[in-house]
Amino acid sequence: MPTGKTDPSPPTQRVIAIVELLAAQRDSLTAAEIADALALNRSTAGSILAALADRGWVRRLPNLSYELGGRLAAIGARAAASRHDRAWLERELEELADRVNCGAALTALSGGHLKFVAVTRDRLTIGMESGVRIPLLAPAGAAIIAHTGKARQRDWLDTRGSERRDEYRAVLDTLRTAGFCAWRLEPDSLPGLRVLSDVATHLAEHPGDKDLRGRVLAQLATFGGSAYDQPTFDSDATLPLSYMSAPVFDDNGHAVMELQIGPLRPDVTRAERHHYLTELSTAARRIGDGLESVPSRLHRLPS
Repeated sequence: MPTGKTDPSPPTQRVIAIVELLAAQRDSLTAAEIADALALNRSTAGSILAALADRGWVRRLPNLSYELGGRLAAIGARAAASRHDRAWLERELEELADRVNCGAALTALSGGHLKFVAVTRDRLTIGMESGVRIPLLAPAGAAIIAHTGKARQRDWLDTRGSERRDEYRAVLDTLRTAGFCAWRLEPDSLPGLRVLSDVATHLAEHPGDKDLRGRVLAQLATFGGSAYDQPTFDSDATLPLSYMSAPVFDDNGHAVMELQIGPLRPDVTRAERHHYLTELSTAARRIGDGLESVPSRLHRLPS
């Protein structure tokens, strides 16, 4: 018998190699570029890409290049979450909420939706619960979207009207360069926020129209006001602050979740803002590190 180890499934290895290559790229690649990079026959690479695109694992763009698809992103987010005890994630959020004295939420992409992986009880998260999905409409999910391909970012920007596209594009830039984003609390937004929170809570307690609840929750997620630029956030001024968000990276450097805290305060000092940022960033790193360190004796999150 031969003693050397042979690959039991070369076709499977080719599929894995293509997915891993696309996952490592910030920009999309053509079929020819993929074939050349992996020393594959171009016809073979094209057939694999067509099959992956049919299942939503990759996405073929108008310029005939490819990037990872939404189905694979959703599988990745669920796989990351399924390896963790929900109690562990909720404990991390509860400890963060105690340190910053406000609510916290952890979300992940799920196809064209944003899924709540874990939440604490606060004004920010009234009506929300683990497993709830809302339509992915900008600016929701920005901390994850900022680290996806350009086509995915364009689709996300297109979920809103053109009047705020430049602002949301700047948000994505800020998240890539600063690692977080902070949002202004508009003085007249709190009454509407409370009404929507009450409606969402009522619908959660008396389920009857899941579509209506989803629309209410999606609207609730937009009550963030406008985003601060870095100089304003770092200024000595006392500022109104609705919420802050940061990406959670897995050990491969992929942004798999978004961590948010919601002070919802009209008068936050510079020192307080930087305390929020320190705690948010530290918690995001702890959760990211925990994605690999927690034993796989864990429960699956709701599908």
